[in-house]
Formats: sequence, C-alpha cells, structure tokens
Amino acid sequence: MFNAYTYTASESLRIDRGLPGTPNLETNNRFEIHTLDLSERQIVVNQETKKLERFEILGIHKGKGTLCIAEQEYEITENTIYCLAPGHVRKYELEIGTEGYYISFTPEFLHLSEGYSNNSSWQNRYNNDFKAATVRLDQEKSDEFEVIVSKMKSEFTNYLNQRLELLKGLLNIFMIYFSRNLKESNHDVVETRESELLRKFMQLLKKNYISQKMVTDYARQLYVTPNYLNRIVKNLTGFTASHHIQQQIMIEAKRQALYSSVTMKEVAYNLGFDNLAHFSKFFKNNCGMNFTEFKKQESRTA
Repeated sequence: MFNAYTYTASESLRIDRGLPGTPNLETNNRFEIHTLDLSERQIVVNQETKKLERFEILGIHKGKGTLCIAEQEYEITENTIYCLAPGHVRKYELEIGTEGYYISFTPEFLHLSEGYSNNSSWQNRYNNDFKAATVRLDQEKSDEFEVIVSKMKSEFTNYLNQRLELLKGLLNIFMIYFSRNLKESNHDVVETRESELLRKFMQLLKKNYISQKMVTDYARQLYVTPNYLNRIVKNLTGFTASHHIQQQIMIEAKRQALYSSVTMKEVAYNLGFDNLAHFSKFFKNNCGMNFTEFKKQESRTA
C-alpha cells in the first residue's frame, strides 16, 4: 500500500531542522533551506492555511509522490526539481523514504541585495505564470546543483560574516541554473494569449513602476480594460495587477532604505511620490512598520 505524507498549505514539510539549539530562521523568515528526509528525525511547523506568498523549491534525490496545484497534478520523480510561485495553493503527497531538499524564499529576498539588478534577474528569463516549473536532471547536472545546495545549507546553519549576502548570491546562481535548464526543457511550450498579456504587463511594470502606479496606466498600453488585466494577472499569479505594482515599489523602497544613506523624503522622491505623507502611509501599509522602524530593525540584523 502506498504510504505517503500529505503536505497541504496548512502544514509544512516534515524536514530535518538541523542540530538542536541552532539559531532561528533568517530574520523576517525571507529564506530557508532544509534537508528533506522522510525516514529520519522530523518535525511539523506552520499550522496556518493560506496560499503561497513565497517561492518554494522541492529538490528530489530519491522517492516519489504527487504534487497538486489547483486542478493540475504532477508526478514527483527522482532527480527532479520543482519550483512553485507565490499565489498558488498546493498539496504534496510524498512516499516515506523520499530524500532531497526544500528551499523557500520571499520574492524580495534577492531584490534586497546591494548588487541586485532588474535586468540581470533570473526572474526575467521566463514567464511568471508557471504553475509548477519542473526540471528533470541527469546525474551530472544533479551533482552540479547539489554543490550549490550544500553551500547554501552550510551558510544557512553557520552564522558567519556576510552570511545573507552569500545566501543571496548562491540562491541567484541556483535559480540561473534552474532557469537555464527550464528553458531547455520547455523550448516547445506555446505561449497563450493570457500568459503573453502577463509577460508584457510584468515587462512594462519593471520599466515604469516609478512613473506609472495605477492599473489603468498599464491596461491602456496593453489595450485591455483594468478589470480584465486584474483578472488575468490574478488567475495566473494568484495576485492582482495592483498587488504586483505595490510590491515592485516596496521592494525598491526597502532596497534604497537598506543600502543607501538617503532619507525617507529622498526615497519618496526617487520613487515618484510628490507627497511625503502619502509615501509614509503607503510604506507602513505594505510593510507593517514605518520607514524608520524598518531601517532600525534591518540594521540590527545586518
């Protein structure tokens, strides 16, 4: 009989958390990486049911099972990497004895890096509308990924100097390799009308978010209504177009707050806000704390 562990949005994978007494997860829980081993010491965390707000990567060395996202089911097989995007509700069924690794990170984790560039981001290498991006690896490629994963695990558990910057760099390298192999695996995928609209919207957003902050601005350029644009973007990503606009602005606001000596007034001006009070309210509503509190909290953990 198939003996499986069911993983829903209300639970976390049963994962090896490392040695007892290790420090907590990366500040603000923007990144984590763990060994996946359903035959050894395991614990369950995160009891809240909600759709994904972060990227999840499941790397399977051995074992099998299924991955369900909405109405689509994927077979989990050995030497395969699965990447899930924010906005999706999913469920895993993994056979006991499955081994691999689990990575989870927020969209802003890489963006909040001093050397980050929109133009070089792996996220621009392929569309944001995948349900579960999968890459099947031969042994040579699997070994290449494992080298990067091992270094990430080491940096994650050893709290050494410039740990977060190294984790960001290693994750970026991992995702560039993943994107490269994904492109090779899906070269014959036909772009639908809806996914084309999403791709064009995301391209426009990355170029124009400072001067264009309304859904109507993008809908006009794409020759669709704002309601239609919001609906298609939400169907494909789990979030509305307006949410993506706000997140793009917030990521850049946080990046400038962390890696420059500019004041809140200067950040507001750089991001196209004429009213400082409006920017202050926008920042707090989307961050959960005001600009000064954010800078103080991040400086304590740098």
